[in-house]
Amino acid sequence: MRWKFEFVRGANMGRAAVATTVTILSGTLTAAVPAEAKSPDVGVFLDLDQTTRFVDTKGKPIRIVADDADEGERTVLGKVGSGAPAKIVIQKAPPMTSGSTAAFAVLEPERQLSSPPAVEVSSLDEKDLKFDTSSMRSVSAWAVTPWTASLAWAVPDSSVASKVYLNGSFIQTVKGGRFSIPGLLPATKYVLKVTTPLTTDQGEAESEKTFTLQTLAEIGLPVTAKTFQTYSTAFQYKTFIPPARVDASMCNWGDNSFTFGGDNRGFRSPPVNAPFDTPNYRTMMWANVNWQNPDGQKLVLAKNVGQSITYKNDQVYATSYASTANMLFQDGQSAGSYAQVRFKHDASNPHCKLFDINYGGVISYSVIVRFYRSGLVEVVGNRQQAPAHEGWARFSTTAGTEQWLNVFQLDHLNFKCLVGLCGTQTINHARAY
Repeated sequence: MRWKFEFVRGANMGRAAVATTVTILSGTLTAAVPAEAKSPDVGVFLDLDQTTRFVDTKGKPIRIVADDADEGERTVLGKVGSGAPAKIVIQKAPPMTSGSTAAFAVLEPERQLSSPPAVEVSSLDEKDLKFDTSSMRSVSAWAVTPWTASLAWAVPDSSVASKVYLNGSFIQTVKGGRFSIPGLLPATKYVLKVTTPLTTDQGEAESEKTFTLQTLAEIGLPVTAKTFQTYSTAFQYKTFIPPARVDASMCNWGDNSFTFGGDNRGFRSPPVNAPFDTPNYRTMMWANVNWQNPDGQKLVLAKNVGQSITYKNDQVYATSYASTANMLFQDGQSAGSYAQVRFKHDASNPHCKLFDINYGGVISYSVIVRFYRSGLVEVVGNRQQAPAHEGWARFSTTAGTEQWLNVFQLDHLNFKCLVGLCGTQTINHARAY
């Protein structure tokens, strides 16, 4: 059985785009190598359990030239059996800790603030983030040569099938959590996405990992192990109500003349002044990792809420701001080129309570945000499926560039989800710069 897919390789440092035909024969990915690819398509064989011995896809040992032995994100430079240069990156993380969402969270009494609260900012330094790194385990890995790219990722077991996409086009289904693609062009960026089905306590879900990789030049090795080094990496999580108005009768004695004010928007990239932009959201949590740590503040944290407005017959009935007391930053840890923090979020509508008891449910999520200096942000956890949730990663490089990339966009399902009637939704997404 034979299928053919044609991909156009661009963004090649000024070089004209080249069309390459990738052919799948009996489930094995092969490729017609472009004429300018003068070396055999020998890639790196990746396994998350490997630590000291690396081999190429022909089974030959890789000659190690440099190894930074980083605790959180290890980078190894070497040469495959054909003599072509290779770069291997192994990304680790500590075990997940408890932090599941609760349908009826016990909240601190809501403070109905009448004026806009200031963005709350806090920070953690190196000593606050230290932990026992012996518990870390490999969660993903990638490798490149001038003509190949390889990936490895955690799967529940070897029988689970993952789908692999190249530059947005599906190319193959693979089992075992590893993949290698030949026929690429040297010094060229490629986007590889892997989706894997998961079975969780909340039912069926999916992991989605997106890697932006650049193949190596034909001759020589990178000057530094971390070629795409970032100065800082940030992640922002927002919840918002897409419509301009939503029904508020459930919080007002069944009277359908009441409505809540929404945010009147869709998914939207944060502006340049985030997290200090004008709130167009229900809630916002934000974390920034300073990799070079010039001022001792390794992890800077911020949170804020938008204004809650209740209308009666289209006239403003009540305005206030909810409390951020139950929007918590937990489990802050850092080792080498790795950092993490948990966003533990429970926030209710201050106009939907009686005697400080919330009866309208809570906007609830709990996620671990993992940062890797090479340019990967991974978010793992779960949420109640209301309202809309979005996650964005910002990468600021030593070259002075800055870019926001979307990590996930999760739609609003039903406000009944806030009281636990929909079940939680698993979040398992990663995005690379």
